[in-house]
Amino acid sequence: MKHLFLSLFIFLWATPCLLAQNPAGPDTLLKKSEGARIDSTVKTEAAATKQQEQPAKAHVRRDTRPLKDRINFDLPASFWVNPSQIFGEISILVSYRFPKILSIGTGPTYIFNYQRGANKYLNGFGGKVFVKAQLLKFLYAFTEYQGINNQYISNWTPVTVSKEYTDSWFVGAGFNIRLGRRSGINMSVLYDLLHDSHSPYNSATTYRFGFSF
Repeated sequence: MKHLFLSLFIFLWATPCLLAQNPAGPDTLLKKSEGARIDSTVKTEAAATKQQEQPAKAHVRRDTRPLKDRINFDLPASFWVNPSQIFGEISILVSYRFPKILSIGTGPTYIFNYQRGANKYLNGFGGKVFVKAQLLKFLYAFTEYQGINNQYISNWTPVTVSKEYTDSWFVGAGFNIRLGRRSGINMSVLYDLLHDSHSPYNSATTYRFGFSF
């Protein structure tokens, strides 16, 4: 009897230990495999979603035009004669043409003014910057700022010639007559918003004729 109780005690003590050391059964392994696969799928989908949510890099469009199609040269001029004076103006302008309708440019300007009544030759030198918008194939809008170190008659008795810096701000429009792929004739009508008595121009309205290439 004593041996029976001892054997029963050893059996009851050893059974939990043996059960704890037994490997997991097929059902347990299957559940663990499915859990790992689901967890991997969730992580993959989360990574894909995060990648889609990242903003796409901005596409920078490069201007591939050759330099000759970006740079333009103009030789605008104006000239008139009336009973009191002979006036002439000429500029040499270089401009950069953007891919669409805008051009921006600059260049020197020379003004010649002969006053008949005083028998005086007056000169003016300066420069300008301008913006041009080609609205249609033959029509453009134009604005320009010009600064001239200009001679003028400050006193008629006796005749006294003085020099003063004068500025002009022109706005207007013109049209093109194409002679080739790049060259053409342009004519414009401009109005000087800053015109006053010291302006080198006899009128606030100026007409120009030019050649571009």
